[in-house]
Amino acid sequence: MVKRRERQRSFAKTEEDLIVGRQAVLEALVHGTVNRVYAIEGRKGAIISEIAAAARQKEIPFISLSREEFERLVPNHAGHQGVAALAPPYRYHALPDLIRLAQKNEAPFLLLLDHIQDPQNLGSILRTAGAAGVDGLIITGPRSAKITPAVRKVAAGAAERVPVALVGNLHQAIVALKKEGFWVYGAEADGCTPYYALDYRLPLALVIGSEAKGLLRLVRENCDQTLFIPMEGGANSLNAAVAAAVIIFAAVAQRKGWQKPPSPSPKP
Repeated sequence: MVKRRERQRSFAKTEEDLIVGRQAVLEALVHGTVNRVYAIEGRKGAIISEIAAAARQKEIPFISLSREEFERLVPNHAGHQGVAALAPPYRYHALPDLIRLAQKNEAPFLLLLDHIQDPQNLGSILRTAGAAGVDGLIITGPRSAKITPAVRKVAAGAAERVPVALVGNLHQAIVALKKEGFWVYGAEADGCTPYYALDYRLPLALVIGSEAKGLLRLVRENCDQTLFIPMEGGANSLNAAVAAAVIIFAAVAQRKGWQKPPSPSPKP
C-alpha cells in the first residue's frame, strides 16, 4: 500500500471519473479501468483485502490517506465507505455495438429508459439489470440522468458490467431495434396488458418511462405492446426503479423456465 499526501486538489477538479463505495470500486477494478485507488488508512475487512489484491494484480496504486485527507478529496459523498477510485471517463457504447453484443444471445434482452431523471433510479435500475442478466441499457441524452459517481455508487458495480448506450433520440433507437427483430414492450400506468400476461422469451426491448410523464407519445406509438402492473392497494403507480425490477424479473422467470409463459401472440 502506498501512502501519499494529496492536499492540493480535489477529485472533483480532475478530468477523471470518481467512483466511491467498496463494491463499486471493486467491480471497477475487476471489470473496468482504474487509474488509482484511495482508502482511509486502517480500514480492514474482506472486501478491502479484495480491493487491495485486485489493485496489486493490475499494478494500480493503492493509496492510504488519513480520514481528513480522504474527505477533503472526496467532498459531498457521505456513502463513500472509506474507499474511492479515479478512473478514465465513463465510455458509453454506440447503439449498433450494443445491439451486436446483445445479439450474441439467442434471445437478447435490452432495457430502454425514456428520460429517467433521478440518478438514484438510474443506479437502482442498473443494479437490477446487472443482477438479472440484462444484456444492456439504452438511455437518452437530453434531460436525463447519466452515468455519474452517484449512479455508479447506487449501481454497486453494475455500471462496470452492464453496457450502456447513450442515444439522442429514443424513438429512432426503437426503430433500429425493430429492424433487428426486437419486440418492444413499453411499461405504462395505463398500458393495455398486465405485465404477467406477456411472452418475454423473444428478442426483447423493454421501455421504462420517466418518473413524471411515463412514455413519450412517439415511443409509446412504436411499442409492439404496452403493459401495466395492476395496483391492488390503491396506489396509482410504482417508483420507476421498482416497476422496472418487477417487470425485469417477470421476464427472467419466463426466460429461465421458472414460470410458464402465456401463448405468444402474433407480432402486429
